[in-house]
Amino acid sequence: MNQKERFVYVQTFGCQMNIYDTERMHQVLGVDGYSTTNDPSQADLILLNTCSVRDKAEQKMLSALGRFHPLKEHNDELVLGVTGCVATQEKDALLQKVPYLDLVLGPDNIAALPEVVRKVRSDRQGIAETKFYNKRSYEWIPVEPQNDGEVSAMLTIMKGCNKFCSFCIVPFTRGREVSKPANLIVDEVKRLVDHGVKEITLLGQNVNSYGLDRPGEPDFAELLALVDGVAGLERLRFTTSHPWDCTDELIASFDGRLGSLCEYFHLPVQSGSDEVLKMMRRGYTIESFKERMLRLKEACPDIALSTDIIVGFPGETEAQLEETIELLREVQFERIFSFAYSERPGTAAARVVDDIPREVKADRLRRVQAAQAEISGEVMKKYQGRTVEVLVEGPSRKAERAGASADFKAQMAGRTRSNVVTNFSTQLDRPVQKGDLVQVVVDTVYPHSLAGTLVGVDSKRAETTEPRRTPLTLR
Repeated sequence: MNQKERFVYVQTFGCQMNIYDTERMHQVLGVDGYSTTNDPSQADLILLNTCSVRDKAEQKMLSALGRFHPLKEHNDELVLGVTGCVATQEKDALLQKVPYLDLVLGPDNIAALPEVVRKVRSDRQGIAETKFYNKRSYEWIPVEPQNDGEVSAMLTIMKGCNKFCSFCIVPFTRGREVSKPANLIVDEVKRLVDHGVKEITLLGQNVNSYGLDRPGEPDFAELLALVDGVAGLERLRFTTSHPWDCTDELIASFDGRLGSLCEYFHLPVQSGSDEVLKMMRRGYTIESFKERMLRLKEACPDIALSTDIIVGFPGETEAQLEETIELLREVQFERIFSFAYSERPGTAAARVVDDIPREVKADRLRRVQAAQAEISGEVMKKYQGRTVEVLVEGPSRKAERAGASADFKAQMAGRTRSNVVTNFSTQLDRPVQKGDLVQVVVDTVYPHSLAGTLVGVDSKRAETTEPRRTPLTLR
């Protein structure tokens, strides 16, 4: 008798690490006979892969649980679970808070997911599996490339964080730093490339500290060189970094010696005030951060820089907010990711009174974003008229909305090496498909994207053919 086919639906919240973890959950469940569905009403297993870095993501998770609860009335076999950082943070308490919840599973326990689901079905009671594994017993789930035609992939190289910034809950929900062995990373990159992947993003809570827990093995800069040596890899990215571990060797990696390393660096500063950084326990000063920015521009004048900003941290003054805005104007980031501070339980900052009203935080966030919008508008002008290399990801959104309309079917989209979305028109006598590297002349610059015209297919380092225009000093 054939076993009934089972379906899993996963809703993912939060960062790229969670997206990667969702892929691993699909992988281990696939071995156990589960197929993926995009329709939760058809699922036998619904998982919410959660983020606890900000309160908003956690509230979204609780709202989603409420929406999925009625499905259990129509399907006695439905298992409802919470995975990810909120699972580690709440543990068994989440089962008490949400009585209809069946399982709670932390990021370290993904390999055990099929077994936990089977136990829930047999015992008919909730299970919380959230223990951390130390680096001696930690087992990485090997990446199994899928034949789905994807040209970009993410690859975790480490997990956890040892920094304990006062606002951040990651060390409590992801544990301490554990680096994946370098030979395993290189082998997985090779397998991904063999399956058609051309761009890989290396992931970690703080990739800059990769290897520090493995004395005598490659550090992060050396790992980048090893991965760059994989034949067939066209593009290499990484996220997220910490200024504390942004070494001279890492900066030197951007001088052109690594052909696949993209001209893009995301380095979260969080605030432009030394006093606020001290309260955040970030471990660096604004002057040292600006020195790192200058060194990056000297090594790679065409580099695109981005950062994270938190406004409304407890005790932040108007003058300190202005210091943050001034830092944005001086460094000239291409883009930022900005947020209003939200208290996370268990962190050092949670022991300090959150003395800034919500409406003040909202106003400060608006001002920071308005200042950056003006800066981005100026920085993005450098792309006007340039020929850029684009890795084609498929039809543009406009083309997808238009269906087979003749006006739009030749519009494609992808990203530049500096990580800017680019839409471009093609010609019928020059077909372009997903995964191609093409040259595009930029005709129009938008606040967060580019538009242009195809001029060449299968280019090599098109962006480097243009003069280096980024100034070598901070304004």
